[in-house]
Amino acid sequence: MSRTIPDYPQGHDLLAGKSVLITAAAGTGIGFATARRCAEEGARVMLADIHERRLGQAVEELEKLTGTRPPSRLCDVTDEDQVRSLI
Repeated sequence: MSRTIPDYPQGHDLLAGKSVLITAAAGTGIGFATARRCAEEGARVMLADIHERRLGQAVEELEKLTGTRPPSRLCDVTDEDQVRSLI
């Protein structure tokens, strides 16, 4: 039995006019996939991650995909002061 992989769904501006903050691992895996999809759906996306290199790569990748450089900030979500500063 062979399976056909469906085409990647196009965005429908479901999040147009909304702002989304992706925290903790926004630069990789599920965090980045969520950021990407939110941007594809028209949201303004901000990324936060504890790893500077990974965060920078995610920002560059989203900029390539959307044409807009998303704001970003280094943040350790286990540090309450950093989280308060991020917000």
